[in-house]
Amino acid sequence: MIKEKKSIDKKVTEILEKGYEAHYMLRRVLQDDTLFLENKDIIDVIFIQRESMDSLEFESEPNSPARLLIATNYGILFMEEGFKEITDNYLGYKLKRIYYDKIDSVEIDICMLKGKFKILTGGKENFVVDFNTTDYFKQFEEFIKIIHDNIMERKQGFFTNFVKSK
Repeated sequence: MIKEKKSIDKKVTEILEKGYEAHYMLRRVLQDDTLFLENKDIIDVIFIQRESMDSLEFESEPNSPARLLIATNYGILFMEEGFKEITDNYLGYKLKRIYYDKIDSVEIDICMLKGKFKILTGGKENFVVDFNTTDYFKQFEEFIKIIHDNIMERKQGFFTNFVKSK
């Protein structure tokens, strides 16, 4: 399942326009071809905004980091902002790249308004993303379909090559 390029470009533009709400590194990976990703390879993007308990009277520290999941032609790129300051302008971040052929399973657990998205590799949880089902369920549903289609395409290609070699 490949989404239209216009749809992806629109999602990327919306993330880039968030400014402070999107961590510098998350924006940079989407803006430029980097060591981690060539932008032409992006199939889908999910951006989960950081959550905090802000009110009109005080501003609190974030209690949930911003996260970015990118489905590419080769695998999944997962980024999460950290809260440790590197310099005045930059906070730390986590980055994981998982190739489709390394994925054992993908799970999505839904309970009322809370959802969990998990990717397992080597029999262990590689990463888990908690999300609000009201805001992100449809996006995760589409994301899982993309992962499934890419895994099946690779297995089918492997099987075809295996049969040809016999």
